[in-house]
Amino acid sequence: MLINLDIKNIALIEQISLEAEKGMTVLTGETGAGKSIIIDAVNLLIGSRTNKGLVRYGTDKARVSGIFTSNKEVENILFELGIDTEDDIIISRDITSDGKSVCRINGAVTPQSTLKTVGEHLINIHGQQDNQALLNPSKHIDFLDSYAKTDLTNYQQVYSLLLTKRKELAELSKNEDDRVFKIDSLLYQLSEIGEAHLIPGEKTELSAEKNILVNAEKITLAINDARQCLYEESSAYDQLSASISSLESIAGYDTSIDSILEKLRDALYAVEDGVHELRRIADKIEYDENRLNEIEERLDLISKLEKKYGGSIEAVLEYEKNAAQTLEQLENADENIEALKKEIQNLEKELQKESEKITDYRKKYALILQNEIESSLKELDMPNVKFAVSITSSEYTAQGADTVEFMICPNAGELLKPLAEIASGGELSRVMLAIKSILADGADTLIFDEIDTGVSGNAALKIAKKLKKLSEKKQVICISHQPQLASVADNHIKIKKVQKENRTVTNLSVLSHDERIKEIARIIDGDEYTETAIAHAKEMLGMQ
Repeated sequence: MLINLDIKNIALIEQISLEAEKGMTVLTGETGAGKSIIIDAVNLLIGSRTNKGLVRYGTDKARVSGIFTSNKEVENILFELGIDTEDDIIISRDITSDGKSVCRINGAVTPQSTLKTVGEHLINIHGQQDNQALLNPSKHIDFLDSYAKTDLTNYQQVYSLLLTKRKELAELSKNEDDRVFKIDSLLYQLSEIGEAHLIPGEKTELSAEKNILVNAEKITLAINDARQCLYEESSAYDQLSASISSLESIAGYDTSIDSILEKLRDALYAVEDGVHELRRIADKIEYDENRLNEIEERLDLISKLEKKYGGSIEAVLEYEKNAAQTLEQLENADENIEALKKEIQNLEKELQKESEKITDYRKKYALILQNEIESSLKELDMPNVKFAVSITSSEYTAQGADTVEFMICPNAGELLKPLAEIASGGELSRVMLAIKSILADGADTLIFDEIDTGVSGNAALKIAKKLKKLSEKKQVICISHQPQLASVADNHIKIKKVQKENRTVTNLSVLSHDERIKEIARIIDGDEYTETAIAHAKEMLGMQ
């Protein structure tokens, strides 16, 4: 359940804070006062895509934050992410003027996709555009499956595998000339790579050997110079030996001489070892023009193969492996085609079996759902309504082999027809409310943005009572222009535009009982409301 909502620098909102209450809360105000902005802000809070146009003009950043009581579904999601869930859930989202955003849950930065997943378990928003989903029959199957909790896992696994196998069959069944061409091409490529006998890492070794051969003369001269300085006449070795002999003659007179002698002896041994190592290297180095040509030819071959098949020896060898597998498939295409055809036939039978299970399951719950919706619609001032969930066969899709469409007959003596063809705006609102009230599992907070659009009088009162009843199980927040909804709410908040320092800002105010009377009178009669409207407002509030 939503506990607190803070909005800063969103469109006309400079800064507002809403302490959300249990039960039913209604937000009213004149058209353009900023009611839709609040819906936009809440949508941002639960993971909708950012819109930099929402950031208040003249500011660099906007923020929406909310505090929610937790529920089991959210706790499980956050536990898997390693986010603490001991207390309430605190969500915040910062949006910059260039459209970037940062989402946080309990202080931890999270991706927008995670925020959206969590948000779906906290708040369910019914916007004015949601009624349009009822006009799209392709969406009706989602309503039914949500109600029935249809499990498509096994079906979708079989369906996905079937699509894969059909694609493989299509590839293998292509033009025979094309297959022969591919086989010839692969044979050439495999021959070219195989004859090279590539070894991982050899390019590095060959490059190092080439570097030595190209610079053999320079290396030899440098080594000889170094050996002469270290070990020939008047060399470093001779000078160190003489120094050691001189110091050994006085070693007994000063103990600190021993330490110096030890260091000089180590240096002497190091010079001697270095000279021997240089001699070993010099003996190995011999300029060999033939070997250099061999290396350059080999490196050139490796370079050409890398350019053709992947950029590195490892990539070329991986290409060779995959090409060999493809060649085997093409050469055995006839056998593979027959095997695939049998596999596809078996998968089609399995898919049919799974789809029939789903169809039977849907038909069972379709009857229950249509009865519940019809009953709910009768409570919403549609006493003669008939409602049905039609299920007909269709081509196989990821959702099964069913087409689901809602049918309605609003008036007695008429035939059931597709909802999308005959329902008025007010009827759509009531059908959607009926569905929402039935599918009210999951999120603890339900927000309705002008669910009463297109209705008035007794129908509006029935909608108000329906929402009031729904608020016994869920936290219900409504944006409305109808006095019927405003009068039955537990809490009433007014949204109003005011001028502040030559800027227009949106403010919220929680109304007292007397203030509610005036606001309901305004809704009934306009800004210049009469005493009759006041009396009517008092009467409506007294009806609770």
